[in-house]
Amino acid sequence: MKVDAAAYLRLIDIGRALSAEKDIDSLLERILVEAKTMANADAGSLYLAVDDEVLSFAIVFNDTLNITQGGNSGDPVTLPDIPLRLASGEPNMINIATQSANLGKVIIIDDLYQSKDFDSSGAKKFDELTGYQSRSFLTLPLTDSKEKTLGILQLLNAKNEQGEAIAFPEDVVPLMEALASQASLALENRHLLDEQVVLRKQLEIEVDARTEELKNALKKLSEAHIILKELTTIDPVTGIRNRQYLEQMLDQEWRRASRQQYPITLLLIDIDHFKNVNDTYGHLAGDICLAEVARSIDASFKRPTDIVARFGGEEFVVVLPYVEEATAHVLADQVRKKIESLTIDADGHLLSVTISIGYGTSVPLENSSPRGLLSLVDKAMYQGKALGRNTVVSVQSLSKEQIKEPLEEEQQQGQP
Repeated sequence: MKVDAAAYLRLIDIGRALSAEKDIDSLLERILVEAKTMANADAGSLYLAVDDEVLSFAIVFNDTLNITQGGNSGDPVTLPDIPLRLASGEPNMINIATQSANLGKVIIIDDLYQSKDFDSSGAKKFDELTGYQSRSFLTLPLTDSKEKTLGILQLLNAKNEQGEAIAFPEDVVPLMEALASQASLALENRHLLDEQVVLRKQLEIEVDARTEELKNALKKLSEAHIILKELTTIDPVTGIRNRQYLEQMLDQEWRRASRQQYPITLLLIDIDHFKNVNDTYGHLAGDICLAEVARSIDASFKRPTDIVARFGGEEFVVVLPYVEEATAHVLADQVRKKIESLTIDADGHLLSVTISIGYGTSVPLENSSPRGLLSLVDKAMYQGKALGRNTVVSVQSLSKEQIKEPLEEEQQQGQP
């Protein structure tokens, strides 16, 4: 199975669908269906971690045995929960799913019957009863932003063109890791929304029994907290995220990518000749122009993991986890064309502007920082301006000397 740009573009669509799904059963079912389809797996399960004690089967699919349990099927899962700890209190490292949950790592098994690292008695007993052959396993943890395990996505028996069970191809693994990351974010958001509903109901019960003064105080406190939080992460001119938020989230995403070894693409976008806008039409028109361009860029990237932020002045940075170089060029050029066709009503003046974009993709090294790649995409962006502006330029087009300095700085930063 060859993973190309189309597969990652498909991930973008999946991310949007997952982020919009409001029903938990539909969300879980969508995650497993998409994973099975993209990995061409015969079977799969999705477990949820319950109180950090057990993994509980939420959905089980098996095409060969025509099994569909959990989700919206109406048929409950009959398999028992799996304890995350042994009777001794030690982490359960015998079962594949519980080891993945306890370590927070992806586990790949090409042939369970040849593996000596796990207790395969349960799977073998299942095979004896059903006539099935449990061979290859791809098990991925679903973790929240604090790296707490929310559940496990497990796929079984990758299939070749003849429908025979084979090991999961190496190029499928990063694709499934990307899907698992999107699924984790969607699950975390769903849990947070559910918690908010529960807390809101509890608050309603409590405030009904309290005085009007207490209700007003709680309301004002809640509103002040929300406003304060937004003010610290939102750029007041453009309405998108600010540089403080960008640096915090980029460092976090960079560390995650370093651990899981998936690619991150950075786009640095600069409005061409923006000084002329301020000098000719005034700073109020310039601010309106900045805000319109920012909104247009922000609307172009809707995956839950995408980050769009104002970097400073007329510059913006876009962070795209799991996006490869070829896909990045397509997305960047789409944004360039979108801004080029934009007409902005700025303080009574109809303006048209263009942008120059530098972009680059990297799989982060251990203990590295994103500053090296950010420096390179900055150089690529200015090279585009030198070529005439309204351009999209990759760091791959830079000379060896241009690339050398940021890479040396990043290597020095990564030294202990």
